[in-house]
Amino acid sequence: MGNTVGSRGVLTQRQKEILIGTVLGDAYLEKNGRYTRVRIDHYDKHKTYIFWLAQEFLPFSLKPRHIVETDKRNGKQYSRWYFSTKSLPIFDEFRELFYRNGKKIISPLLVKILSPLSLAIWYMDDGFRRQDSKGFYLCTSSFTEEEQKALQEILQARFSLTTRIHHQHELGRIFIPSAYADRFNEIIKPFILPEFQYKLL
Repeated sequence: MGNTVGSRGVLTQRQKEILIGTVLGDAYLEKNGRYTRVRIDHYDKHKTYIFWLAQEFLPFSLKPRHIVETDKRNGKQYSRWYFSTKSLPIFDEFRELFYRNGKKIISPLLVKILSPLSLAIWYMDDGFRRQDSKGFYLCTSSFTEEEQKALQEILQARFSLTTRIHHQHELGRIFIPSAYADRFNEIIKPFILPEFQYKLL
């Protein structure tokens, strides 16, 4: 993907790779007026990750904000942090790439642009290590079965990672088995932030 140069700036290659990883994970791209903005939130446990992301997206990011919500079902309060970017044309091409009719999709272009940094961000955002054996999960249940298969093919093509789909309550997610766990761990390890070291082998 080429640079989107204009009066509102340009994303660096690093910012593009981080953005791809967050979109595969928990971030979403939303139209806010004329242009697109990026938004991502996490619970208090990963506050420093939110601030790190905001720093990475300077000068396009806004200051992270703290919100407290009450679950109407049980009255419990949940504290979260989120940040969003400014609404800018530089994010429009990513929304066009990853969204159809307002729903997040898997673009075939990922086979060319998914980098080790993107993979690490995706895992920090939406992955975890299996505790009862050697293996990793990428939480992909929001994608269709066909899209999950496409992600498997992309992981194989880009990183020589053979994966499986594990189902829980009829929801599928990508599993990286023990035979490929060391390889996956070594790919993402250089980019994993200190607060997520517990997710590594």
